[in-house]
Amino acid sequence: MKETWNTRNVQFEGKIFKVEAGDVQLEDGMIACREIVLHGGGVGVVPVLNDRVILVRQFRIAVNKEVLEIPAGRLEPGESNENRARAELEEETGYCAGRLVHVASCYCSPGFTNERDHIFLAFDLEKTRQSLEEDERVEIVELTFDACRAMLDRCEIEDAKTIIGLRELFARGHK
Repeated sequence: MKETWNTRNVQFEGKIFKVEAGDVQLEDGMIACREIVLHGGGVGVVPVLNDRVILVRQFRIAVNKEVLEIPAGRLEPGESNENRARAELEEETGYCAGRLVHVASCYCSPGFTNERDHIFLAFDLEKTRQSLEEDERVEIVELTFDACRAMLDRCEIEDAKTIIGLRELFARGHK
C-alpha cells in the first residue's frame, strides 16, 4: 500500500513545525486529501537517580493543563539525538548523565505527522545547574520507582514518551 502526492502545498510554516496539504493518489487510483505536520522530531530522557526517576511538570497549552513528563526537547537540524538528550536533561533538571542508553524511537502520531521521538535512559547522574529557556516553566518532581509504577497502573501518566520511557526502564529490570 502506497500513496503518492499529486499536489502538495505549504499551508503554514512556523518555528516548530510546517503544515502541508494536498491530494494523493492511492494504489487503486483513488484520489484522497491529506494534511500533514512536518516536525524535526525530538528526544525524551528518563533520568534515574538511585531508586527514583526525575520528572518535570509543566503547563501544556495544547491540552490546557499541567502534564507530568520526562525531560524532553526538540531536535535542531543536524543535531545528534544523544547531544540533544544530554542538553535537555541538564537544562530542565540540572543533572548531567554519565551514561545514556537509547531504548526506543517512536512516531508520535503517524496519521498526520512525521514527528519521531528518541527515548533514552540516563544513569550515573551528576548534579550541575538547571538552565531553563526564557519561556520555560517547570517543576521538578522526583518519584520512586514504585510511585511511577502505581501511576502507570492507574493511567495517571498521559504523556506518550513518558509512558514509553518508564515502561522501557521497568522492562529492563529496574525495580
